[in-house]
Amino acid sequence: MSSSSSSGGGGGGAKLPHDVAVEILKRLPARSLLRFRCVCRSWRSAIDDPRFVALHWSHSALHASSRHLACLDCGDDAVQNRCSLFPNAPLALPPPPSQIEIPFVAPPNRYALVGSCNGLICVSESSSDGTERALYFWNLFTRKHKAVRLPRPERMPPFSVGGAHVVLGFCFDAKSNDYRVVRIIRYLGIRRRRFRNKKPRVEVYSFRTDSWKTLECEVPLLCDSAVFLNGNLHWYSFNGEGDGYGSIVLFNVADEVFDEIALPEGISPHFVLSVTVLNESLAVFFSHREACFVWVMKDYGVPESWSKLYTFEVTEPVTGFDGFTWNGELLMEINCEERDCKERVSWNPITGQFSILPLSTRYELVPVVESLFPL
Repeated sequence: MSSSSSSGGGGGGAKLPHDVAVEILKRLPARSLLRFRCVCRSWRSAIDDPRFVALHWSHSALHASSRHLACLDCGDDAVQNRCSLFPNAPLALPPPPSQIEIPFVAPPNRYALVGSCNGLICVSESSSDGTERALYFWNLFTRKHKAVRLPRPERMPPFSVGGAHVVLGFCFDAKSNDYRVVRIIRYLGIRRRRFRNKKPRVEVYSFRTDSWKTLECEVPLLCDSAVFLNGNLHWYSFNGEGDGYGSIVLFNVADEVFDEIALPEGISPHFVLSVTVLNESLAVFFSHREACFVWVMKDYGVPESWSKLYTFEVTEPVTGFDGFTWNGELLMEINCEERDCKERVSWNPITGQFSILPLSTRYELVPVVESLFPL
């Protein structure tokens, strides 16, 4: 982005210096910038410049107005195949969300959220029989998406039948400026002997080169969802064939190696467990009966620095955690026995109050920051 050029098209009148225009433009929402690309060729060139895209992202990541909660309605029982985009505000009485059509959904295929990273969302697609089909990268602010076919699709039957257990992680390698997807296939052979001696397979997709490669690694049985922090993907692992919790397993994206961190002591296999990120720190939360706990790792990578941050009680059993919102609310799913249904609730750590949310449990929730990253 040259500082000597000025913005504006042809015609007379004063022209805004290019660097001044860039400083103004980086503060605008993605929706406005997409319109301003049509103002003139110099603005279009400036907004499309990869350096401006990175500059705009750096600014957006620090400002609350650019942070949103995306609610994807694209699962097995999806009604609208749409994404509701909520602003960074309390969810008990949210303002009307923006409604965005999910462009790649094709029933009766199934879709599941993989994760969000640097403004992009990754979604997996499988057929109605459980066979993997594709991955989709989606920038819901530019409305662009990209489909990626899998090298060797697997069919994923229930654990009790035996077969392939596939977990995915979506991340960004700052060293190579590249988005990556990590795909781990582990074979479970409860009833099928041919799966028992198969080793796990680890595959890594590079967005920049549009290619897959296979790594030779030993990996334990992992949970389905991963969180990305400090250049690492994080899952929690299971002991044996899923009869207890093991540790937090890390995958270093730049070096492509696995490591592990001990979980806080005292976590029972009967607990509901989840790994998340809170204020740029690794955190775990778990519940047992009415009691819920949130632990934070104060010194990243040091198990001795686990510290219990919150303890609170619920009146209904917790069936799942959805993580923290940008403003610090903890989102959970509870089993409401009185109404014989599941509900989404939020817990405010400051006030200690619970709120029932107007969000169906069929939605997949993910925090996302506005970006112009191209696809």
